[in-house]
Amino acid sequence: MIKVFLVEDEYAIREGIKKSVDWERDGFELVGEAGDGEVAFPKILSTKPDILITDIRMPFMDGLELSRLVRKELPHIKIVVLSGYDDFNYAKEAISIGVEEYILKPVSGENLMNELKRIAEDIKAQQQESQARLKYLKDREEIRTLEQQKFLHDMIDGKLSIQDSISLGKELGIEITAAYYSTILMQVFPKNNNSGDIDEYSGTKEEVYIRIKDLFAETGNVYLYEQVGDVLCFLDKADNLEEMEGRIDSGIRMLGELLDGYPDMKYFISVGKTVERLRDVNVSYADASKKFAERYMYEDSFVFYGDEADKEKKRENISEERNAAGADIDKFDINSIDVGMISRKTIYNFMRQGTIPETDDLVDDYFGSMGREAVESVMLRQFVLVESLFSAISLLESLGMTREESIELLGEMSEPMRFNDSVETAKDYIRMLLKEVIEYRNKISDQKYMGIIEKAKNFILDNYQNEEMSLQLVSSNVNVSSNHFSAIFRKETGITFIDYLTTVRMDKAKDLLTTTSMKTSDVGFEVGYRDPHYFSYIFKKTQGMSPKEFRRLKKEA
Repeated sequence: MIKVFLVEDEYAIREGIKKSVDWERDGFELVGEAGDGEVAFPKILSTKPDILITDIRMPFMDGLELSRLVRKELPHIKIVVLSGYDDFNYAKEAISIGVEEYILKPVSGENLMNELKRIAEDIKAQQQESQARLKYLKDREEIRTLEQQKFLHDMIDGKLSIQDSISLGKELGIEITAAYYSTILMQVFPKNNNSGDIDEYSGTKEEVYIRIKDLFAETGNVYLYEQVGDVLCFLDKADNLEEMEGRIDSGIRMLGELLDGYPDMKYFISVGKTVERLRDVNVSYADASKKFAERYMYEDSFVFYGDEADKEKKRENISEERNAAGADIDKFDINSIDVGMISRKTIYNFMRQGTIPETDDLVDDYFGSMGREAVESVMLRQFVLVESLFSAISLLESLGMTREESIELLGEMSEPMRFNDSVETAKDYIRMLLKEVIEYRNKISDQKYMGIIEKAKNFILDNYQNEEMSLQLVSSNVNVSSNHFSAIFRKETGITFIDYLTTVRMDKAKDLLTTTSMKTSDVGFEVGYRDPHYFSYIFKKTQGMSPKEFRRLKKEA
């Protein structure tokens, strides 16, 4: 229904207009009336009509003054002025205000309805255009999300100047200025994950990450993005230290409560130091990253705090399993160390899921967790090195290598005994071993991504008619998380998923418009657009002309 508001100071005329028109039959709803502009104005703001019909000459506030006020508050309203005065000056002023129609009284119900119907057609067309534009923007949220993620990544990594951070942030809807900043890293894993692929699709994990993002979406003080590798990075900002500490504590508590509902998942959180300057956000991130590398040493959920003052808080946070192991960084008792935990599990998990930038921190924390006296034991060092080698070979075999090929790839590193001269030599050996295996793992991943992209393209080509086609649907079909799929699709193809899908649909639509006599609405339906108005909007947006114009030009060619 098109909503109409009527303002006329002469009661008889107002009643005549009301009764001379069958409003509902013709698709209109009379939502209000008034005898002068002053009374009408607040009612108009309340009912928000699509069309205002107003007399020009009225007491207290005339129609032109009312029109000016209404136009300012409701810029899209259509205004029809009724006047008993055939005066050019009135008409001129009405036009300057943006009045849709200037009608001389008396006017018949039939003539008025003809004008209203014409105006209603324009309103419906504008509404359809607006709805199509909103849907178009929503469909392209993937692009905005990628832009926001790149901005946060570059800013936190120190690649943007302060001025660029502030201005670009505003363009993307991110208000970045504050007195204090802190970065927090988080990652969620299935507790019993034996897969060698960290990016493998998990419906439960996807659900958890969506809920986490929703949890912080409306705070206005926390921004987060998902890094490749399924690590969530939070940027928290506050006006004072007390507020920052409270926000971090409450945020960690909320995350813990959310994950309590997923007993088969474990999580790791690392809190970076609080900094006062925007340019030092990368310092906070580096602090969080250094501690975050320790997550491969824990079997259960854990929260890392970095400052010296938080040591006790950190100790209290250690899982019962690790406490039971009796690991004390100040004393060495080889019988109290769970060698299976500190060697093969830690190294294997890191090779499977870690990154090269994390390597140095992991090695330092790994050896530090054993205690100074422990790592100075040649026997223990030899055990750790041999176990690390076996872990590397085991992972390489899981990636498709034979035992002989694994040993050949590792070269001299397959003989760890010769590197046991000192603690630093042992640490250097572990670093080299980790980096070599991770580089190979990444190479295999890059090759796998090409296959994933081809599979995704084929899935799109086979299912582009499906109106429900989405990033989530395709990513789950190729068994990759949606965030990771979005990133690798853009990297491998140079365009976003939604742009690729749109291109496929438009190419199919142009073919149908050229080779068949199908109605344009049927063409839209055939290529995945159930709303013909939206199909026409997208076609014109991407092709520079309407489907009908395209068909006509092709016929004339």
